[in-house]
Amino acid sequence: MIDSRRRRTTAIWTFGLLAFVLAYTTWAWAGLRPSYHRVGVVASGALLVALALEGRAAGWRVVRRDPVLYLGLAFLGYLAVQWANAGRTQYFDVGYQRWTYTDPPWSGWPSAFARSDAAQMLAWFFPAWTIAVAIRSRVLDRHALRRLLTFVACNAGVLAIFGLIQLASGTESIYWFQPLAGHFFAAFAYGNHAAPYFVLTGALAAGLLYREIFDVRDSHSDSPSAMRLRHPWRVVALLPAAVLCLVGANMGFSRTGVILAAMLGVFAAGYLWLRAWRLLQPAGRLNLAALSLAVLGSLYFLVAGFGEHGIRKEFTLLPADQSLLHSVWDRVDLELGGRPRFARAAVAIWREHPWFGVGGWGYKYLVASHVPESQWPLLEKRGWANVHVDLLQFLVEFGVVGTGLLLGALGVLLYGLLQMRRCRRNAFCAMATVGLALTVVFSLVDIPFRCPAILYTWVALLAAMPFFGLARPEGAAAVGWRPAGPTKRTER
Repeated sequence: MIDSRRRRTTAIWTFGLLAFVLAYTTWAWAGLRPSYHRVGVVASGALLVALALEGRAAGWRVVRRDPVLYLGLAFLGYLAVQWANAGRTQYFDVGYQRWTYTDPPWSGWPSAFARSDAAQMLAWFFPAWTIAVAIRSRVLDRHALRRLLTFVACNAGVLAIFGLIQLASGTESIYWFQPLAGHFFAAFAYGNHAAPYFVLTGALAAGLLYREIFDVRDSHSDSPSAMRLRHPWRVVALLPAAVLCLVGANMGFSRTGVILAAMLGVFAAGYLWLRAWRLLQPAGRLNLAALSLAVLGSLYFLVAGFGEHGIRKEFTLLPADQSLLHSVWDRVDLELGGRPRFARAAVAIWREHPWFGVGGWGYKYLVASHVPESQWPLLEKRGWANVHVDLLQFLVEFGVVGTGLLLGALGVLLYGLLQMRRCRRNAFCAMATVGLALTVVFSLVDIPFRCPAILYTWVALLAAMPFFGLARPEGAAAVGWRPAGPTKRTER
């Protein structure tokens, strides 16, 4: 009785703290303002304490056997060494006639240029690690995880409404009090962060919606042609959340974001019709066509009404002196804002510091030394402290050692997906996988994983997916459950 009560209390605290961290991060400048990091770090620490207080219960035993726990600890320890070994001062080398930086206090060890920059990396990755560990601890069963992800999807829908209200008001200040020069949407001061976040949460909302329409219905329906819903109120909440997320993905006014949002929309519509066609009678197919047209029309009028000008501008070729455009590649380089040349600079910096990297935000201190002086004015543009290719950015900052630890933890999470059963016809897994993959695609040309709101949501979804791909008997305890032969699948 005591153990059961303790597990129940731990599950409540775990759910509440996970929901808080995921929601708070999205609303508080998408997690980018350093002054707001303390709350997320403290809440994440409390989440670990809640898991540890479970003592010898099965959930804590699962945590202690989880490779993500130790790989994450090793990576955070690595970041802590960079933080402790920070402090490099710029000076002019008279002999070489160039500006350069002093060596770190402990030469040959992982280091960073500024301690505040290195501390920001710890504040970003510590909550991401605790989210993964907490979800994988199995303290929350599949039903609790479904509620958590539903909360995340609906929170994203509300955030999109907030962004549309801001956009309609014509304000040039985020939250109506902080003026910003560039385009912003909702809580995302960088418009290109809004697109991958809402694409990811849109895929999440669509996956949960299709799960209610197809997977849960399939489990209870005696007739394959019936479309009775077990939980209509979930559909009522998730359908507008999915539509609002797709609208929000376009309102970031990101060319890549608009394209990826369209790809998600096409895939979601195609998946819906492929699954629904065999389940519906002709009258039902007609009703679904009408509903699809209504949703498509709503999506079109919302996107066109709020963002036609901004989207049109994104797809208009940038003005340029034609005499300077000698090839198609010159036009591509211009349209990408110089990303290829700065990516090459990142590769050059990494080759100079291959093993330990240059520390968090170290790229911005060295990039000017690896591009021609004629390109320095571009570095004054907002956002060019980043490579705009996430993997390259992490490789420059953390080197082979740090990036290897990071990818090792990611590999463990991905391995969980490979063990999933029943995913071929699992609507949630199909849509969630598309959302995760599109975020990775976006990271090839921008910086979604430099945004804590996206990073935490992506990690939470990736860590939770294996629970939805395993068949489990109703009422089975989440902690320590293992499939033990054929069971009758039911759904609460």
